[in-house]
Amino acid sequence: MVFYWSPNAGPCMRLLPRLVKLCDDLGGRFLLTLLNTETHQHFAKQQGVISIPTVRIYSNEKLAESVHGAYSEQVLRKTIEKYLPYATPRGQAEATKASQQGTFDNVMTHMERTAETPPADHRFRLDQAKILVQKGNHAQALQVLETLPKSAFDDPEVDLLANHLRLICVAQQAPAIDALKRAVETNPKDVHARFQLSACLLTRDDYSGALEHLAEIANDTSALTEQARRGILAILALLGPDHELCKHFQNVQRSTP
Repeated sequence: MVFYWSPNAGPCMRLLPRLVKLCDDLGGRFLLTLLNTETHQHFAKQQGVISIPTVRIYSNEKLAESVHGAYSEQVLRKTIEKYLPYATPRGQAEATKASQQGTFDNVMTHMERTAETPPADHRFRLDQAKILVQKGNHAQALQVLETLPKSAFDDPEVDLLANHLRLICVAQQAPAIDALKRAVETNPKDVHARFQLSACLLTRDDYSGALEHLAEIANDTSALTEQARRGILAILALLGPDHELCKHFQNVQRSTP
């Protein structure tokens, strides 16, 4: 929710505490952003805001609804609740605030406090995993995602993050990269060494090398074929559709089972 306001406009000052209270009452289920049109006139004009107060609600990165005027708290609540994804526990709201402030120890304290009462969908665990990734706790982040039911992995964001974390964890437990290269050179059919090598190359940002080795595994039949395919998809998603490697490996992506 973006609130276009001015400290010199009476209706804006009446509306502001209603929005703040609404944000607090709903426990962090939406992000309230205040944009002062006095100090950001050019941006407000670019956005087509010609009167204040104006409240704009964005959902899934798209403008969902605009509200003009100092509406009551009840009207605003009904409007925003149409777009809220799920009920966020208080602990998660506090964790989100701590994350924005960079106080990661407090983040996990709030997360663990909330963990005993899981929310209505898997996004809480996804947020928790992301925070652990920011702390560098990749193995713990993967453990969090693996507690989710199978249906949660229908969400591409969950599936891709889990696949990416699996590769990182493989790299962290792998032998030295030079030893892995020698093993693959000695025995090109050693898919376990090749998979470990691809994971190590990924952690060194050698995406081309990682994809080459994963493609070798994915185009063969072995116990790691499916993991290699998922690894390819995770790296391509990380790079984005316009990256030259995505165009080069798109046939591999389509041909794998």
